[in-house]
Amino acid sequence: MSRRWGGKFRGLLALLALLVSMTAVSAADQPAVASARVTLPADVVWQTNQDDPPIGSAQALRGGTLNESIGAYPLTLRLMGPNSNDAFASWNRLFTFNFTLVIRHPVSDRFIPWMATHWAVMPDQRTLFFKLDPDARWSDGRPVTAKDYVFTLTMMRSEHIVDPFYPSYAERFFESIDAIDDHTLRIVGTRPSWRALFDYAQLWPTPAHVHTLDADWVKRTTNIPQVAPGPYVISQQVRGERVVFQRAATWWGDGKPRFRGLYNFDQIALRVVPGERRLDYLRRGELDMMAGTSARSWNEDFTFPAVRNGWIKRARIMTDWPSGMNGLHMNVNAPIFRNKDFRKAMQYLVNFDRVNNNLMYGEYVRLVSFFEGTEYRSPKVKPYGFDPVKAREHLAKAGYRRPSELAATSWWGKLMNALRGLLFTRSDSDDILVNERGEKASFSLIYGSKGLERHLTVMQQEFRRAGVDLQLRLLEPGTAFERGLERKYEMTLTNRTTSFYPDPRQYFHSSFKPVTNNNAIWGFGNAEVDALIKIFEEDPDADRRRAAMWRIDEIVHDEAFYIPFWQAPYLRVVYWDHLRFPDTWMPPRTEQMTDYLVYWIDPARKAALDQAMKDNRPLPVDPSLDKDPYGLRAKAGGG
Repeated sequence: MSRRWGGKFRGLLALLALLVSMTAVSAADQPAVASARVTLPADVVWQTNQDDPPIGSAQALRGGTLNESIGAYPLTLRLMGPNSNDAFASWNRLFTFNFTLVIRHPVSDRFIPWMATHWAVMPDQRTLFFKLDPDARWSDGRPVTAKDYVFTLTMMRSEHIVDPFYPSYAERFFESIDAIDDHTLRIVGTRPSWRALFDYAQLWPTPAHVHTLDADWVKRTTNIPQVAPGPYVISQQVRGERVVFQRAATWWGDGKPRFRGLYNFDQIALRVVPGERRLDYLRRGELDMMAGTSARSWNEDFTFPAVRNGWIKRARIMTDWPSGMNGLHMNVNAPIFRNKDFRKAMQYLVNFDRVNNNLMYGEYVRLVSFFEGTEYRSPKVKPYGFDPVKAREHLAKAGYRRPSELAATSWWGKLMNALRGLLFTRSDSDDILVNERGEKASFSLIYGSKGLERHLTVMQQEFRRAGVDLQLRLLEPGTAFERGLERKYEMTLTNRTTSFYPDPRQYFHSSFKPVTNNNAIWGFGNAEVDALIKIFEEDPDADRRRAAMWRIDEIVHDEAFYIPFWQAPYLRVVYWDHLRFPDTWMPPRTEQMTDYLVYWIDPARKAALDQAMKDNRPLPVDPSLDKDPYGLRAKAGGG
């Protein structure tokens, strides 16, 4: 390049930079314009599924108020951002996030229309097109359009939501989301996917006309009810007491076959009730139903007159869903749990059989794998089992011994120990192991359910016999959950639900280690697991994906920061006789009772129940508590 041309080139660059800067300033005051209009390709082939029957029952009746409970008042009503993943979230998402483009039918496992009526997966397995239901409306009456899906991606990418999960999720899954017209959408994924509809079609709309993303968004929206595409919105909230959902009088989904028999209540009133008090509220008729009953309560508490008279019913409904995460968790950044041998010792000190047989009527089986109930459970992963001898071996490797053992490093120390044994009574503190720095084998376990205190006390006794001081610390449920998200704990008791496919990234990927307020609650992650996660997410070969997940399962098991608890292949529910269920009870692919609101209140049965109670007259008692319309008990090995 000549000197004279070089000078002209630099001048052109300067002019170009000036023009770019002027354009940038101008663009700040103008709405964003797409560089190229997205159109439908000529070879698009639309698919739908009208063959699978509705999930709900044609016998379902509309009306009434379902009185249910939540263990703690919501930390927030937001769907994203800090504290948006608490126990209330399943209800909040039921009428928002759960309204995805398509869903997997919980009986057939085939995809069916939901917010979209038709879809097309292109041959590249990462470009998808959707026809949105033109009748769909937000709860404020505005139409749901393709732009609301585009805004969902904008929302997930925004730093203003202060939620590390969603930017990571958006970056991992979506290259672009584009509105072709008001009711036609294109999604381009970041990679070809062996499960394209599962990866890219589980997208929900966000009302673009409602949200302004700025630095105050988190604070401003914390207690504001959602504008939702589903049939319910929050109509009442009393801090610390209750949250009430009100059904739209004319919801856009009414009359559509896919929604038949769902969302039957006019109101859903969620009362804040501690777990251990729910039965009291049920007996007084202040709750219509109670799910998640403990084995002890199920076997001991339901002998009162309302049950004997058939006014209150019980059902144990067989289901078929992968097990989520449930158990004790160790923060690997807490000094005492940085040592793997110490963590393994904790595994060997949990006496599951004692807890199960003495406190839970032997009705549970122990969780072993992080991917329990799926093909991704490694056959090499076996439970640690209760073994105090192995626990002591690992404690010794971690440097923990009895104080007397550490002191007896010379003949003089041994002599003094013997004299102390003769002259003084040994105190409880002498039994707690210590390391060479004088640090005790002592830590706190935070938990939010008083109903599990008996189980934890049994574990505490086993730990103490081994010289480990396990201190139980009961917190308000929301606070306990929050401490886990923020990794402000040493050991915690918590659980998470799961989806049809496991999602190891949100739990184990190293990108979550530097930040908190996410599901990577242990602070674990390494390069090997990152690579294995990538294989599971991207490799088209099913055998390689399975092998990668087995290896992750084995690593998590060996790292020993998660002590799995127990599972049962059924849902227990207790309810007043005016609450009705379909003949098939719940779909087999049900994880919790809130997944599909297929039940309803029968006014005629309510009147009959009220009269029977007034007359002190019994109603027929169901001869069998077990409900297994899909024959799942055999699959569960007798469950």
